[in-house]
Amino acid sequence: MRTLKLSLFLVLFLIIISSLNLINPVNSFALDTAGQNKTNKPNEEFKYKKFGAELLKKNVILKLNKNYQAKIYVSESIKILSQRGINRFSEVIIPFSTKYQKVKLLYAYTLLKGMFKIPIGKHAVNVVSPGIAIKYPIYSGIKYLTLSMPAAEGGSIINFSYELYNFKPLIKNGAFYSDYFTRTIPVKDTGFTLIYPAGLNINLYLHNIVNKSSVVKQAINIKNKKYIKLYLRIKNIPAIKKESYMPPLKNYRKYISISTYTSWSRLLNHINKLFIKSEKADKKIKRFVKKSIGGVKNKNNAQKEKIISIYNDFVKSFRYVGIGYGINGYNPEPASFTLSNGYGDSKSLASLLITMLKIKGIDAFPVLVTSLNTSNLNIKSVSPKQFDSVIVGTKINGKRFYLYPDSSSYKAFSLPFSISGRKGVELLSGRRYKFITLPAQKAGMNEKVFKFRGKIDKKGQLNGRIIVIYKGVYSNFKRSSLKDASGYQKKIQAAGFLYNFAPGANILHFRYNNINNINKNIMLKIKFSDKRYGQARGDKVIFHQIIPEDTGLLHTVLKSRRIYPLVMGYPFKHIAKITIKLPKKSNIYYLPAVLKLSNNAGTASGECSYSKNKNALNCLYTFESKTPLISVKNYEKYRQLIRTYLGYLKNYYIALSSIYFY
Repeated sequence: MRTLKLSLFLVLFLIIISSLNLINPVNSFALDTAGQNKTNKPNEEFKYKKFGAELLKKNVILKLNKNYQAKIYVSESIKILSQRGINRFSEVIIPFSTKYQKVKLLYAYTLLKGMFKIPIGKHAVNVVSPGIAIKYPIYSGIKYLTLSMPAAEGGSIINFSYELYNFKPLIKNGAFYSDYFTRTIPVKDTGFTLIYPAGLNINLYLHNIVNKSSVVKQAINIKNKKYIKLYLRIKNIPAIKKESYMPPLKNYRKYISISTYTSWSRLLNHINKLFIKSEKADKKIKRFVKKSIGGVKNKNNAQKEKIISIYNDFVKSFRYVGIGYGINGYNPEPASFTLSNGYGDSKSLASLLITMLKIKGIDAFPVLVTSLNTSNLNIKSVSPKQFDSVIVGTKINGKRFYLYPDSSSYKAFSLPFSISGRKGVELLSGRRYKFITLPAQKAGMNEKVFKFRGKIDKKGQLNGRIIVIYKGVYSNFKRSSLKDASGYQKKIQAAGFLYNFAPGANILHFRYNNINNINKNIMLKIKFSDKRYGQARGDKVIFHQIIPEDTGLLHTVLKSRRIYPLVMGYPFKHIAKITIKLPKKSNIYYLPAVLKLSNNAGTASGECSYSKNKNALNCLYTFESKTPLISVKNYEKYRQLIRTYLGYLKNYYIALSSIYFY
């Protein structure tokens, strides 16, 4: 009886507790903190869950002094909404350079259920070196302050704050900073404050911020000294939606850029001095140049041949390693130092190559460029942070040419697609500079040419040879994947290519040509046999056209609609030339119709002709993408062009017969 009374009491107690919402405190708290009526307003957490997190509040305070030293105070509060948010934000990484900066953690903790404050443990705060800094001593000053945030789970709020002290300017008399308001997660509240001495000139640039009057400017006194305070706060910023093959995110972000250089002339003149200082030739550099041009004879085009000879030896001898153009204060290492190391970043390699060219009296100069990894160059923002690479410019008979010293895959005067057609600035002698647009690539420069010659018999057995010629970017891509590959890995690549359209083929022989010769195009040769390529049915033989399906093209247009332009990166052309010898006394029973498509985004064509005298079928297929960037307006046309062309190839079959006539 006593047990029964106790059981009834427990049941009654649970009912009362449940009615008070105490049995499920998580749901109760979520409702209270949201402060929303489910019947009237959507739940914000559900709305933003797909982003993984939401930035509740961010504050940045930048304090500059007259010596161009800066103290930056950053505080962030991020609400985790899903596993995606846990993966992205539970580990906070703060990069800094010990040569120029000091970092200090002010606080870090996780707030659980709006009431439990979980401080970060001392073992969860570490200063580590990135992999590149461990391997290459010139980057030994690059460190990461890492925070492994405790108790990161759905509904928790990660809070952290740190101070970054720039005790040494990256460039003399220069301070540069950019604060990005727009993120790939929703932002509720973000603010930026700049405090600097009155009389200090500031270049201020606002990107994608329509209401520029929202910047509040006022004079203040700090320790009886006059300062200027700039303040900007923005609320409720939607997340930037990411999309494959899109332009750099920075193009679409709201951000503020600060620079103490107010003229390009002053800034670029100083950067040019840094290069001139590093371009000092020693005996080892002169010896390298002498050896490189030893076989070049004095004739009309000797200067061009000397450049090519020096460049060819240069890219074979020195490796590119780099984190960013601004590392080490935008200051290239001395040419002799880079030579002895055997490696360097873009600015140091450019400086060494310029030094070598100048030894032979060749006009050479550094060119600061922007790549597809960063936004377009904006003349209104006077900052070196816009550039992310350095190449070398030369003049031959009054014409300009450019060299790319960062890779062993590009021949002389050839630029990677990531910087082709992009804007940059040439640093010339005599305190001169020139803003330029680098040469853009044409479709004919980037070709993939497929050739097949062979025969098919009345039983459907196919025998023949394939030659694939990779030009331009295709040659560079293929060379990068092959130059360190083993024989087995090369065979896997060749077989993968062949089995894309002839899965039952037997490779009799294959070979890649010109892997180590950057002045020639990569070439793949395959001899193969396929006993069951065609299907013999009665008096007919049916087979698919002998051409690979370019699934890479299909992946770029899987989306039916786009938010941003489609960045292909480079114009290109695919060509397939096929000659098939047919069985004796056979005739063409079926050939698909001729394909001819064209619009302002590209062209596609396919056509075969039958030579009865030679008993052979000759086919030509082409696909040309005319521009590296497809606008949203033209995307549907481009998508339809690719889908129609690939569908045409996939469904293209040929039927032979000994009875019916073509």
